[in-house]
Amino acid sequence: MTGKSGFLYRRVYEDLRERIESNSLKPGDRLKNEQELMVEYGVSRDTLRKALSKLEQEDYIFRRPHLGTFVKRPKSNYSLFKMKSFSEQMRERGITPSSELLSITLTSKVPPEIGECLELRHNERCYIITRIRKGDGEPMAYEETYVPQELCPDLQKYLDDNASLYEIYENIYKLKLNYGNLSLEAEMPEAHVRDLLGMSKGVPVLKMICIFYLDDDRPLYYVRSDYIGNKYLFSTRIPR
Repeated sequence: MTGKSGFLYRRVYEDLRERIESNSLKPGDRLKNEQELMVEYGVSRDTLRKALSKLEQEDYIFRRPHLGTFVKRPKSNYSLFKMKSFSEQMRERGITPSSELLSITLTSKVPPEIGECLELRHNERCYIITRIRKGDGEPMAYEETYVPQELCPDLQKYLDDNASLYEIYENIYKLKLNYGNLSLEAEMPEAHVRDLLGMSKGVPVLKMICIFYLDDDRPLYYVRSDYIGNKYLFSTRIPR
């Protein structure tokens, strides 16, 4: 009897998972209620709940008291195997990328550690760009980018809420991007970042700092991105 029950629970779990992964059930869709699913699959309440519990543990669904069970938006997978822009990462996930451009300033007053990373000369000016990065209109990350004016003069002319900096670097300025040095750590966000991203207190961000270099080894930009921790998964491929 245990074996049959286990088979039935796997069948329900695997069918619902396949429907979610194939986008037959889309993020935000509400599942049928328990009674309807029990009839559809011909299983007991205990068997159904075991399947739903596994789906919830694996972040496929979430439950709202008195409202029902809903399909969860999958975490965005930011691959660390190859450098891609936020827009490229989102499009590969079937998510529409956009930005909310908060500010762009041109200044020679750059934090010393960032000026050193960018190899800025004394009083050399640098663009500081702050944006909220969004996926399907929802905030995903707060981003602060530093770009030397010498490499990208008049950068402000090409920036708007839909612009990709990678595309601007490559298509407007004809720069050849080569590699990036990247670090990741979890931390609690600053209050203004938490407010901008609409986060609850106690939710961490994944802080990513990246310095990207051109093919002649000149540093092109320094960026700090604070990703909402429960919306992102970072992955890489590690050879033996």
